[in-house]
Amino acid sequence: MEVTRRYWKICSLIIVLALWALFLQEFLLLAGVVFAVAWLLARQYQFVHRTQHLIDELVVNQQLDRTRVTAGETTVGTLSVTAQPEHGVSLSVRSATPPGSDAADTTCSLTDYEDNAESTFKITWPVAGEFRFDQPTVTISDSLSLFSQSTTLGPTPTVIVEPRAPREIHVGEGGDRVAAGLGKHDTEESGNGLTPAELRKYVSGDSIRQIDWKATARLDETYVREFEAETDVQTQLIVDHRSTMGRGHSGETKLDYGRQVALAIVENAQRFGDPLGWYSVSDNGFTDTIPPSTENTTYETIIHRLRTLTASKDVSTPPQPAQLSPAAATHTAERLREENMFNRSLRPFFEGTNTYVQLVAEDPLFEAVRRSSTRQDGFVRTIIVTDDQYKTELREAVKVARRGDGEVLVFLTPDVLYGQQNLTNIEAAYNEYTTFESFRRDIASLSAVRAFEVGPRDQLLRIMPTNRRSSEQ
Repeated sequence: MEVTRRYWKICSLIIVLALWALFLQEFLLLAGVVFAVAWLLARQYQFVHRTQHLIDELVVNQQLDRTRVTAGETTVGTLSVTAQPEHGVSLSVRSATPPGSDAADTTCSLTDYEDNAESTFKITWPVAGEFRFDQPTVTISDSLSLFSQSTTLGPTPTVIVEPRAPREIHVGEGGDRVAAGLGKHDTEESGNGLTPAELRKYVSGDSIRQIDWKATARLDETYVREFEAETDVQTQLIVDHRSTMGRGHSGETKLDYGRQVALAIVENAQRFGDPLGWYSVSDNGFTDTIPPSTENTTYETIIHRLRTLTASKDVSTPPQPAQLSPAAATHTAERLREENMFNRSLRPFFEGTNTYVQLVAEDPLFEAVRRSSTRQDGFVRTIIVTDDQYKTELREAVKVARRGDGEVLVFLTPDVLYGQQNLTNIEAAYNEYTTFESFRRDIASLSAVRAFEVGPRDQLLRIMPTNRRSSEQ
């Protein structure tokens, strides 16, 4: 229980009257002081008793019409309170909206002889994330505002705000859509699987459980049925959210499109129970890592991290892409061996590969792939979601990822598809796209590697020559 400023004012007045009565020796006035003290104590006792009874019977509820929304949407909430009426006290309930929402706190009140109250409110959710309401704060006051008591009571609903989904998503190769299946991985070995592989004659040492009795009866010889062995695919998901991934319109950035692909990957891994690990990188290096696991909490955590992931913005000196591979640098150095002043000036810049190696080693995505590769055991699928801004570093990262027993899937968001909405210079955009496509094919030409383009379907169709020809006819 807390006392108010009015309570202290009355106490101060009583003290002054008591001193004045003693000074004047006015016992009648002193009796009045004693009566005032007794009255104040009685009010305090009554308030405590009524408050305790009110809290015991109090029911507070706060709820939303939806608990899963998209960023930018508005939900309607309801705050209600039900109580047994208590004479001489008033009650107010305040619901504080969580940080990240766009709404003011909401209050509903009960006065004498009222047993219920309800208040509705609207909340806009501008950013993605997971938001939890605190318990509403209940404040009880007496009718003269001398005392108050506060407590928290009621449910704490959680709202999941998902990023705005981009427009029609294109995932493909060279402008053609493809469907990359993710799920069980066939080892191409025989064993106790589910998919029939072949029928063969029984040999000594085969288990009796492998005998195909129908085939045995039909062929008058003992035959056994083998099945394809299946194994769970361990997946390492590496998502790039460097500043370059923030290019594009709000809700339709490279990261927004890449996020949808990554969420689909997590969903498939969870559906088939495949172990899933997670890495995310910004311009400044690692931002998050989760070791591979089949626990539901792991899938849910990765989904939450994906939904709340944003592109880097606070980078002062982003890494510069390496422009030449070691082979290209060596070839150029050979061409500069002819003795003249110009060649002597340029030769030192191409004779070594230290600069190249340093730039690649310092690339956050390369480091994430290198680190994830050291933890691989058995068949591993490495999935990289990034863009085409650091071509050389990405190529080297893919080479590291494909080592060992496994495969690499690269989902690239071409910079050309996330430029101006109108794409006024279609010819230049198409030339830029062909440069990207050459790079994508270069990545996909590596063994055990597939590379896909990810972006808005309508933007891609605008720059493809077949679409331009049909629109001109």
